[in-house]
Amino acid sequence: MPLILTLLVPAAIGLILTLFIRYLLMKKRYALAAERQAPPDIPGIADKDAFARKLGQLIQIPTVSWTDRSRRDTAMFVKFQETLIQLFPLVHRELERQVLGPFGLIYHWKGKNAQKKPVLFLAHYDVVPAEQAGEDTWEQGPFNGTIKDGVLWGRGTLDIKSQLAFQMETAERLLGQGWQPDRDIYFAFGGDEEISGQEGARNMAAVFKEKKLYFEFVVDEGGVIAKDQLAFLKGRPAALVGLAEKGFVTFKITAQGVSGHSSMPERKGTAIGRLAKGIVRLEKKPFPSRLDPMIRNMLERFVPCVSFGLGLVFANLWLFSPLILFIFSRNKTTDSLIRTTQAITVFKAGEQENILPNEAVCLVNHRILPGDTINFIRDRHRQVLGDKDLGLGDAGNWPANNPITAGDPEGSGFQLIREVLAQTHPGVVAVPYLVNGSTDSKYYGDLTDQILRFTPLVLNPKDVAAIHGVNEKVSLENLNNGLRFYYQLFCHL
Repeated sequence: MPLILTLLVPAAIGLILTLFIRYLLMKKRYALAAERQAPPDIPGIADKDAFARKLGQLIQIPTVSWTDRSRRDTAMFVKFQETLIQLFPLVHRELERQVLGPFGLIYHWKGKNAQKKPVLFLAHYDVVPAEQAGEDTWEQGPFNGTIKDGVLWGRGTLDIKSQLAFQMETAERLLGQGWQPDRDIYFAFGGDEEISGQEGARNMAAVFKEKKLYFEFVVDEGGVIAKDQLAFLKGRPAALVGLAEKGFVTFKITAQGVSGHSSMPERKGTAIGRLAKGIVRLEKKPFPSRLDPMIRNMLERFVPCVSFGLGLVFANLWLFSPLILFIFSRNKTTDSLIRTTQAITVFKAGEQENILPNEAVCLVNHRILPGDTINFIRDRHRQVLGDKDLGLGDAGNWPANNPITAGDPEGSGFQLIREVLAQTHPGVVAVPYLVNGSTDSKYYGDLTDQILRFTPLVLNPKDVAAIHGVNEKVSLENLNNGLRFYYQLFCHL
């Protein structure tokens, strides 16, 4: 026993010292950016409704993207492009403008120093439908652009006409001061992001490739300033800057059967039954969990602003990652950050109760964790389904893509966002983030090594729930603070 104690005591002391030292190192390394003196108000900001009124006019144009593309009203997309000319006259007088049909719009702002790499800002001007059903109704018309009690209502206030308006309004005000950027600035606005961006972003990226442009960084939507979304921060807002993005693929699984009278089914089962068994096998075996490097770095950067105990855990993920994985797996939001997800989203079979269907089909949508691939998912499904007669293929409705290569948290773009936030949103902790959704930025991966997916809006859980839901809205204070962020960001380029 004394020998065991002789061995265990030094080991325990060594472990405790290691944990504590790593905690101190992480706390120092990721110390919060020093809060800076708030910058003076930008020109025109005293009229707190001015910017919101412009955005409200853009909200009033129903640039709705439908999965059934024949339902799109392209005239509304053209009207949106023309309205930008009216709202931002200096931008259209001074910047080069290139229109790629109703769904692509590029601006080029010439900088003073041609030796500096250009930067690219993205946004999209299409929105999802704003249908109403039952109790899910809008308090204000989704396309009225109503301002009431300091809040702007409407589809696109959060996703993501506000981002486009931030960029245009900032350029307009800086041009009014005779300001010129040091480097070239490009804007690329897409009109079909909500239905995969094939006609907008993909075509605009091709234009940039043809010009052999390579950007210092690209800014798109993705993360926001999350308020009251991370309980362990105890109210401190966190700017979630998406440096990595999950991949996307949807597979179609098909079971063939023998059509006939329902009174005489095959003993081996129906197409629906066989497909259902395969689905059950898939759902009983979710993809394994792991902490992606971006999520690890996010947690480590929280060390300076959480309790000592939690900071000790975040600083020592080499030891505590199993605990984090267990905790994350208990909530659907955090669980999606630690694994490739699979969701059965469509099931089709049969037409009438007394007829056996000859085919049953389902669609399985996946958001792919970095490190996994489309081929890996396909091979795993073939193994898990356990029925060689079940067909497995790409659904072909949306373009599939593997996860996008993650940017460097030490890169110039992330550091710039962090520094600007210290001015415009003091108290906010900026951290790298893994974006679950699919953004237009996936088309620009070959044009930069830094994609920053971030919108400077402070959103709580209720706000987030309104994105693609009912009663999407944003406060004027939120909009004006976001405008301040973009103004300072441009000035520091």
